[in-house]
Amino acid sequence: MREGNEDALMVLDDESLYVVADGMGGHSAGEVASAFTIEALRAFYLSADITKKVRAAHRRSVKAWRDAGGLGTAPDASFHSLRLRKAVESANMSVYRLAQQHEQLRDMGTTCVAVAFVGGKVFVANVGDSRVYMVRGGKLIRLTEDHSLLNEYLKMNLLQPDEVESFPYKNVIVRALGLQDQVTVDITTATMRFGDQVLLCSDGLTDLVRDEEIRVVMAESPSAESACYRLADLAKARGGHDNITTLVVRTHDPCKPVPRPVMAGPAGPPPAGPPPGPAPVSIPPPPPGPAPGRPPLVGVPR
Repeated sequence: MREGNEDALMVLDDESLYVVADGMGGHSAGEVASAFTIEALRAFYLSADITKKVRAAHRRSVKAWRDAGGLGTAPDASFHSLRLRKAVESANMSVYRLAQQHEQLRDMGTTCVAVAFVGGKVFVANVGDSRVYMVRGGKLIRLTEDHSLLNEYLKMNLLQPDEVESFPYKNVIVRALGLQDQVTVDITTATMRFGDQVLLCSDGLTDLVRDEEIRVVMAESPSAESACYRLADLAKARGGHDNITTLVVRTHDPCKPVPRPVMAGPAGPPPAGPPPGPAPVSIPPPPPGPAPGRPPLVGVPR
């Protein structure tokens, strides 16, 4: 339903790095923030000099921590988790500085979820309310936590699960890239197994499609590509009031993920005709009532 697309994604196969960003801000600032984040992450991961410096910094931090007898803040568990976290922090600084330099870009920001596959593990970075899921053995596992006002209310027991649908500020986020010069990045690590699937998506999907519906589509779709299109089409059928981005990675081998990204909307329409494979899976009916609205982020137009 939107004329512009503020979502952005990246598939960087050589580094096994996959990213989804959902921008926010007035005029075209949201798409600037998400696109700038993608390019900053790409530049970080493709720089041999930066990689060398991060590796050296990780060795120094581990040595210092061990020399101190394990006291103080523990360093990142691995070089790969540090690399991913620093990449997202670097992107945050890039977006923040750009916003400070141009009045028309002030208060722009973006969510960001990024996954990096290394050996038999996946490293996940998260800021905002875009999400990463894993499907294993027909079960759906969420690997990220929403940085949203709704989630904060739930954690503080100020809201009951049956009140979620009627909560008026369910899409207000409390953490994003570009709003301040520093940002806290959540890092999660999981071990991959043969046949696992990983989904990265913007909230254009999760606002309208329930977790159980995502599980059904992911488990029964014949390919990663068809899963992407079916998820996006389901969200559009519910009203599609926001940009929808889905990116699915299926691990045929723990070290060789096979990605199939889709951006649904003006910037990436699906191909003509039905998706390949068998007939669409059976999907539970949509929740009653109209599609939920999307209130603005506090101080930042969505």
